[in-house]
Amino acid sequence: MKCKHYMMSAPTAVLDTAPLSEAVAIMVRKHMQDLMVVNEAGEFIGTITSFVLSKILTPTEPQSAEDAERETAEDVDNRLIPHLHRKVVEFVDHAHPVVDPEAPLSEALHLFAAGYLRLPVVDADRKLVGALSSLTILRRFRF
Repeated sequence: MKCKHYMMSAPTAVLDTAPLSEAVAIMVRKHMQDLMVVNEAGEFIGTITSFVLSKILTPTEPQSAEDAERETAEDVDNRLIPHLHRKVVEFVDHAHPVVDPEAPLSEALHLFAAGYLRLPVVDADRKLVGALSSLTILRRFRF
């Protein structure tokens, strides 16, 4: 079997020139841990993950137990707000692996076993043509 037989076509993606606020809104609305990023030509350039957002939300200085207790939701918001206008491309992991639609499914399975949650499926021109996850593979089963 090939990756194209299991991939989900038209995956959710965000433009690299969009503000971070747009990516966050998509991730929250669709409950996504990672989001694929494309340029205007539809070429895959990387992913933005919830781990990046967690780093932004983390206090820059170590907190005492008392400081952590006094922290408010507004304090957490204030760490994110200054970044929301910045372009998505500033937060992209450009080294995220991809698979070709014609690649054997086993290639994707090895990457999932290594810890990747979702894999972009890109053609020879780096155009995003689909996405794979272990769940898209398992959806073929009828439980």
